[in-house]
Parts: sequence; structure tokens; C-alpha cells
Amino acid sequence: MITTIIFDMNGVITDDEDCHELATKKAFQLVGIAITPEIYRKFCLGRPDTTAFKELVEKFKVKSSDVENLIAIKTQFYLEIIKDDLKIYPDVVELLFKLHQKYTLALTTSSTFEEMNTVVNSLEIKDLFEVIVCSRDVIKGKPDPEPYLLTAEKLGVHCNTCLVIEDSENGVRSAKAAGMKCFAITNTEDAINLQLADSIISEYSEITDQLIQGI
Repeated sequence: MITTIIFDMNGVITDDEDCHELATKKAFQLVGIAITPEIYRKFCLGRPDTTAFKELVEKFKVKSSDVENLIAIKTQFYLEIIKDDLKIYPDVVELLFKLHQKYTLALTTSSTFEEMNTVVNSLEIKDLFEVIVCSRDVIKGKPDPEPYLLTAEKLGVHCNTCLVIEDSENGVRSAKAAGMKCFAITNTEDAINLQLADSIISEYSEITDQLIQGI
């Protein structure tokens, strides 16, 4: 029986993957590297900056000492981009409040603490989550199961009682590797990339108690 629902943030709650991509592009431009959409999807989509930026720095032979600085710069670009225009997906906040009445909720995001904190405070949803895990809390990010395993540990629940809401292939892989059920919503990726999920949905109105308990 599902008792806990864990949300990813970017691409699930916030419609801001383009903002992360632009911020990443602007940060790497400062060291002479052009981040194409293909490069962004391969290295960054659904993954923490700590992992993605380390791999990008190695690939393009940028000084490894620049990783933390590049992440900090990217975060500032991101916060500036969303400052006056933070977009969210239709019906997702209403869904959060509805599910909060019956289930324990948690947030597991690859975002930095600063990015996560700004978003949840802006949307006034921080108090809905019993536990929040972000990139600074883990050593291995998605698609490794560590983020979701840590979330379950902090909640004190078994993974088989958890349902994850994800949008990316890497996020789905992380949730399933942790032994959790997973709904994938086609906000940022085509359904063909989300086949590991237990159910693939296109709108939040599809998430009902019947669907949740039916998995």
C-alpha cells in the first residue's frame, strides 16, 4: 500500500528546465564552452550539477577547480532568470495540497539548496513536505538510487510504500533502482524514454487514489 509520495521538483512542479539549460549555457560560455541542447540532455537532464558539471569539465578539459565556481555561477544565473517568471505546471500545486491530506509527502530534487529553497518558498509549499533532499545531501545523484533511498531513510519508511513522481529518464531510473513505484509525467521527455515507470501520464488530473493504489 502506498503511504508516501515523493515529488521531483524541476520538470515536475516547476516548468523551468529551459531556465536550467539557459543558466548552464551562460555559465559554460564564461569558460569558452558551448552547451548544445544535445549535450544538456545527455549530461544534465535529471542529474545534479555536481555530477554533470564534473563530467562536462572533464570532457571539455576545463580546469577541474572550476566545477564549484561554475555551479555557483549557474545557480545565480538560474535565480536571476526565475526571479520574475517562475513557471509551474498546471494543477500541480492543487495536487500537492490534495495529496497532503492523505499521504506523507517528500521532495527529492537534483537542484542545489539555494535553487530548491527559493522555489519552495516562492510557491509557499515548503511545509507540505515532511522531508526535502537536494543535491548537497547526497554523494551520488540520480540516476543512482541514493537520493530516493536517503529520502525513505529520513522519513523512516520502507521503499515499497513509496510512489515517486518523476519527469526524466534519469529520475525514473533512480526511483526504480531504490525499489519504489514511479509515475512518469511527459513534461520534459517523450514517453519512449520513460518506459521503466510503472505508469506514464500526461496530465496531473490522471493521478487519483485509484491509480495510486492500483500500482
